[in-house]
Amino acid sequence: MYSPTVHTVQLFKRGFELAAPITELDAQEPLVLRFDDLQPNVENLSYTVVHCNASWEPSELMPGQYIDGVQNDYVPAGELSYNTLQPFIHYELEVPNGMMRFTRSGNYLLKVYRGSDPDDLVITRRFLVAEQKVVIDARVAASRDVDLRDVAQQVDFTIRHPGLFIPDPFGDVQVTVLQNMRWDDARMGFQPRFVRDHELVYDYPQQASFMGANEYRNFDLKNIRLATRNIDRITTDAGNGLYEAYLTPELKRNIRVYDNQRDINGKFLVRNDLVDGDPLGADYVKVHFVQPMPEQLGADVYVYGGLSDFQCGKEYRMTWVPEERAYRATVLLKQGFYDFTYATLASGMKAPDLTTIEGSHYQTENDYLILVYLTDRQQRYDRLVGMRFVNSVRGQ
Repeated sequence: MYSPTVHTVQLFKRGFELAAPITELDAQEPLVLRFDDLQPNVENLSYTVVHCNASWEPSELMPGQYIDGVQNDYVPAGELSYNTLQPFIHYELEVPNGMMRFTRSGNYLLKVYRGSDPDDLVITRRFLVAEQKVVIDARVAASRDVDLRDVAQQVDFTIRHPGLFIPDPFGDVQVTVLQNMRWDDARMGFQPRFVRDHELVYDYPQQASFMGANEYRNFDLKNIRLATRNIDRITTDAGNGLYEAYLTPELKRNIRVYDNQRDINGKFLVRNDLVDGDPLGADYVKVHFVQPMPEQLGADVYVYGGLSDFQCGKEYRMTWVPEERAYRATVLLKQGFYDFTYATLASGMKAPDLTTIEGSHYQTENDYLILVYLTDRQQRYDRLVGMRFVNSVRGQ
């Protein structure tokens, strides 16, 4: 997000708010982008898409080679919220649509910008257009590493491609593995251990070893007339009139045994139960997070999850309060149901650590996504020829 007034950005498959932003090349089911702008003026916004290679760098394709239709268009006019203490303008867009469809599979970047200046960015979002040309057999098991067996998970997979010719399995095939759709910790650089007839075997690859971490914490803000799940109390801020929700303090969980608490793997749902889930009627609430801690940690602490775009942004950084022996943060969030966790980010680290405060268990329920790209040398782009979701508990 490039604008400080933009909040609550979601990109999902139409009809299911928790679905990953993936559409298939043949069916091209629409993906829904929606977001709020807390500034008072409606803006003229435009959008376009950029095709990328497997490493998320712009591909060599020209827009006319991967877009059927217009290459950019206007975002539908925003709508004003109703009956909310925090006024906002709500924008919603579907891609692909009647004006724009995709002719190539692969990684795509959706760009929303002001007016006709593509450099004046408001939002960028990743999404995937997939072909299903290969079959991926996958499973998740406890780590083979004895030292990590109680805390880590290992993804094991085999790619079968009976109808797809792969000239160079070691140079033309690129695999990416994600845990809970976290691009900040995407694993790449896989090489098959065995190459058989129409089969590539990745036998417990080291890159696909993930810390299991812990189940996400969560809280329920769908109804702000009463304190619900994990909310200690709800008050009204006398300064700006917004509601304030204070979460129930919980001790750090890094030394606890595994607790099978249901979660939605870091995602969130926008919902106000009193207006039947209409995003225009869901208000904004100042949510107060508190994490008791015996002493200050040697790394920054963040509120982390889908609510933070799975990033460690400064507005989600927690402050150490010595007299309370606790970390605190206040975040403006829209009504709904939220998963979150407390992450630490030490200097020089690219991806945050989700285990310092929360602990890690091999039993933790996590979703993994395996993406298989094939470099098409003739057309000069990386095709996304297969994908497979696999769950560490359910196995599918």
